[in-house]
Amino acid sequence: MTQKVAYLWGPISSFSGPLAAWLVTKGWHVRVATKSSLNLLSLSPLDLHSSALALLEQAMGGRERFRTFKDRLRLVDEAEALKGTKYDAVIFCGLPPNFDEARAPRAPWAAARLPAISKALKGVPIFIVSSIWAGIQQDRVVPEEFEFERRKAPTHWESLCQHYEDKLLDGLSSLEAPWYLVRIPMISGASETGESLNFSGPNALFKELAQAAQNRSGTNLRLSYNPDSTMWFLPVDEAVYMFWRYLEDELRPRICNMVSTQATLNREWMHYLSSALKLNEITPSEHDSLNLPSIMRKMLLDDVQIKTRNLFEVAGRYHLPPLRLNEDYFQKVLARGIESRWGGPNVSKGKQSIGLPDRLTQYYFEEFVPSKFKEDDNLKKALTPGSSVGFLLKGANGLGWVVTSQSGSGHVEKFDPAGPRPEICFHFSGRTMTLLIQSKLPLHRAVLLREVQVEGPLLQALKVTKIIEQFLKDHPIDSNELSTLATEQTVSSH
Repeated sequence: MTQKVAYLWGPISSFSGPLAAWLVTKGWHVRVATKSSLNLLSLSPLDLHSSALALLEQAMGGRERFRTFKDRLRLVDEAEALKGTKYDAVIFCGLPPNFDEARAPRAPWAAARLPAISKALKGVPIFIVSSIWAGIQQDRVVPEEFEFERRKAPTHWESLCQHYEDKLLDGLSSLEAPWYLVRIPMISGASETGESLNFSGPNALFKELAQAAQNRSGTNLRLSYNPDSTMWFLPVDEAVYMFWRYLEDELRPRICNMVSTQATLNREWMHYLSSALKLNEITPSEHDSLNLPSIMRKMLLDDVQIKTRNLFEVAGRYHLPPLRLNEDYFQKVLARGIESRWGGPNVSKGKQSIGLPDRLTQYYFEEFVPSKFKEDDNLKKALTPGSSVGFLLKGANGLGWVVTSQSGSGHVEKFDPAGPRPEICFHFSGRTMTLLIQSKLPLHRAVLLREVQVEGPLLQALKVTKIIEQFLKDHPIDSNELSTLATEQTVSSH
């Protein structure tokens, strides 16, 4: 059997990560493009090597399984990937499938890279992955075409998707290879396990509904949605399987809208979701009290139709499994989401991190950090006279601390929600803080994974992030010390 090699270009997303993992188990060799740490500030959507490695290990089912396939799945610098390797396919995944994935806003810059890749790899077929929301016409139909007039985008996400395809269209005329376009919907958890590489897209809805359904067994829950339309999403394993069959099909169509051939209306799968949540029903309503992203709300109401003639022509030889968005499926997705805290930091079972209650966080900022001011010159560099850096706990009703510079030395005080806003603010959960102060999670990685959100001017925020990361590395609190602190605080509270 001839060895096949694919060049996967784009950020590791809820689709591209599992796709890479699936291809290597099917005999493919996959080279995944990454960017150098020297290009950290560039607009390239590619992941750094360390971030890509962590995500691919997760997609493979763990580090040991990743090592089993390490000869087939390699991470390569973008510049080196285009030299000396004969590829059978380029899989261009510049646009993540879910609207809230970290690298999605950089998709238009990603599209601009396609001609250069094609020029370097002359004659290699290019499989372009786009989104259903990149090709909606004024009549709310997604055709199996590339050049047509799209509707005025009602959301920032759809505008970004359209911009991505516009940029692709600009570059297609210069491509020196055959190309194919695949549009995919949002990606949800796997049909067999409910697992997701990240809890984005439909999981935002599932999370909110799961929280709202607590202690409401047997009752109705209101949601603003159109029961007679379809919010398009696919379980990740089914989307990956369909793409793999398309990739290996020598008679494939040029353009394919890759959705289920058995799409269900919202009212149908909402019924099964309500059963999985132990609700009587999720009832359509003009208004609801859920905290959903505006993009998700638009998708729940939008009546988008998708042409799938090309897909139906190949479905028979692809042996596509039936789509089962039933109660069993949603039970798996909900169980996996709740178990993983809907995307909270992963903690190894062998070494459980100790939770950090608010009172211990208070100890860290009000006693531990000030004690290090005199001995740590690096921390002073983060503060210019009159500047301030805030550390705010998520979901803690404004609980946080502000570090300021006064008379050449640092000072920590409680954050006042009604007072002036610090120049730079770090937002994190207590669990993430536990990992950070034990040096189990680098701050830059926490920012990349959106476990920590940074608010403030970009260049200044990058500088401060680097300095604080060094402080956390130089002054970790070990698990024994943290356990002692937890015991002392518990005793003192009784």
